Amino acid sequence: MALSEFCSHFPLLCPRCRPSKPPHEFCGFVDIGGVDREVRVETPHFPRVEGMRISSDTCLQELVVSHMDQLLEAQKTSSTALEYLQKFQKVCSEAVRCDNRGREEGELQVELNESLVRCLLAHLEGLGWSRVQQVSPNFTSFTLQTRDAGERVHLLRVRVADGYPHEEPTVEADLPGGFEFIYEPSEGVAGVVRVWEARLASLQEFWDVMDQIDKAALVLDPPTPCRHHTFRRLLLGNQVNVQVTLSPQQPRHLPQCLLFGPSKRTRPINTRLTHTYEEWDAERSFVENLEHLLGESVVRECGGVEGVEQEVECPICYSLHFQGSLPDQPCEHCCTPFHAACLYDWLSSLPAARQSINIITGECPYCSKNITCKIPV
Repeated sequence: MALSEFCSHFPLLCPRCRPSKPPHEFCGFVDIGGVDREVRVETPHFPRVEGMRISSDTCLQELVVSHMDQLLEAQKTSSTALEYLQKFQKVCSEAVRCDNRGREEGELQVELNESLVRCLLAHLEGLGWSRVQQVSPNFTSFTLQTRDAGERVHLLRVRVADGYPHEEPTVEADLPGGFEFIYEPSEGVAGVVRVWEARLASLQEFWDVMDQIDKAALVLDPPTPCRHHTFRRLLLGNQVNVQVTLSPQQPRHLPQCLLFGPSKRTRPINTRLTHTYEEWDAERSFVENLEHLLGESVVRECGGVEGVEQEVECPICYSLHFQGSLPDQPCEHCCTPFHAACLYDWLSSLPAARQSINIITGECPYCSKNITCKIPV
């Protein structure tokens, strides 16, 4: 009854359920201010509101942060997941409408700095309008785009003050290690773009290798890889996780490898790695190299993480990602991985659990044998 009522109010949310259990998660879209926004709703105690979490896209997340007090109060005064999601929808929709009204009023009152506009128009025309993706109404910010040799699209976001070009602009680029440049007022943004495109050209091999990894292997983390990310978290055939970190300058060289899993499974792999690391061959593909060194197969990409979530997700919250982390706390007996935060909450609820200075010990929720967890600071 609770599930059908929930779905009737939010028909674009699809529930995920375990056999004979209530849904622990809904994925899909919620109408926010007349626009369908993609959301993920975690409901560990459905239909109750306890533990409910809502993840969303960046635009909606900004609204959530700016109206956090209202939403926390709405959650406290709600008894069901449906009641809270309806309040969440109302608060965010009203915020969108207010923001749109404010933006419309602001656009009517935009005052342009004539000398800045003339200067920017000349500089942007010099760069070529094909590179310009967006310009703000008051000409204080704009976004440039370009394609690299691998046909990857890159964006450069630029903000300028009234003192431009004598005053250095603020720039944002999705690059590993950030973006540094020496600004020359005589060149303006053209000099910045030249340095940016040279940096893009120097990173082609790095992104080629990262793209090969993403296409060949199942990537657990980051959930949405960006161009500045230098690491990938991969799943091995024995359910051990390996995090590989590549050097942007030498992407085909041996990466840094960090193993996650029960010690009885990671110890033999670490031992093998100390003997095989010199066998890394830059002529092999990255995944083939990794499999050779570790002596374990890398789980291949075949439609995304969803297909193997049940094998690697935390059995307490039934999620793979929680508070920015993966299930890194394994049981040394049954090898089941948990989120450290989830495991601590679980153990804290057990009357028989024992605590020392910074460790809590109790029964594993999966096999009932002893498991320990660090107490969060």
